[in-house]
Amino acid sequence: MKKILLLAAVVLSAGAAMAQDETLIDITPKAYNWANQEVGSKLVIKHTDDQWNTPYTFSWQLGGSEYLVDEGCITANACASADYIINGSEVVDLGGEIGKVLCFNGANSKAQEVLGFKTNASITDFFQLNIFSNPDNTPRGNWIRAKIVVNVFANTISTTDGIIKNMYWMDGDNNNLGSWFEENAVNSAQFIEYDDEGDPILDDNEDYVYDKNRWLTFEVDGWNQAEFIGDDKEGTTSKDMPMKWKFYVPATNLADATIFVKELKFYAIDGATDKDTPTAYAGGPHLSYGPCPEVADGIKTVSTEKASQEIYNLAGQRVSKTQRGIYIVNGKKVVK
Repeated sequence: MKKILLLAAVVLSAGAAMAQDETLIDITPKAYNWANQEVGSKLVIKHTDDQWNTPYTFSWQLGGSEYLVDEGCITANACASADYIINGSEVVDLGGEIGKVLCFNGANSKAQEVLGFKTNASITDFFQLNIFSNPDNTPRGNWIRAKIVVNVFANTISTTDGIIKNMYWMDGDNNNLGSWFEENAVNSAQFIEYDDEGDPILDDNEDYVYDKNRWLTFEVDGWNQAEFIGDDKEGTTSKDMPMKWKFYVPATNLADATIFVKELKFYAIDGATDKDTPTAYAGGPHLSYGPCPEVADGIKTVSTEKASQEIYNLAGQRVSKTQRGIYIVNGKKVVK
């Protein structure tokens, strides 16, 4: 099968070649460090509203407010209650080098069966979240970088399911600074195993094998302007405006899928105070995890065998599946 690159994996800013020198200062609220949270911890959502966008008038209320639990704040849009999102989220431990991550677990997802973790999280409906930086340490008149690392499991593999439909990088005035739009949504076919030739690995039942080690990294830079509409509001100050990472997950296919978020970071780019001089990832998101080969037939069932198996024959050659004979599977001898 001919190798192709996922379009998004090679999207770079046009100004990258002339980017400013970059020293990143981590300004991530500790509330978003899921690796340090207890397994079973639920997402903390502090505010909900029924509008598509959380209004900027909420953004400027954040500075020094009760919303800043552990220096972070997450809100939900277009919903009357956040309970179903909270109940559908949980910190789980995937073990090995991955460790603890935040998951949004579909009610019918087979992710637990495949990966061997336990969770009570169960979600079937769409959600849209805003994850804010801390306004007290988000400098104005500066380029700010957001980074998120995700993986998607789905019971049925598809090149078009769009489990994560849209992602946005926004300032406190709801200005869109860089987006990952619907035409390049995150699809489950991006997270299956491939052999050295770029072909999907199939199990004995000719099903795809989900790859828990295939993580997609989004990085995007946005200009945090010096003045905001919020400054015209009574009681606001120059420090009262954060940045926010926003993403939308539609209800379609969500019940049969699980989204894992391994990392979410905010960085101030030290010295990047010239709006007209681009940074490395200005102008649109940069995405990376290497080549993503095409899945020719579009949709198949995902294998419920243990994910990411390493299978070798007695000659020491890695193979995609076992047949009759003796094999070494994940370091153990298997006779078929």
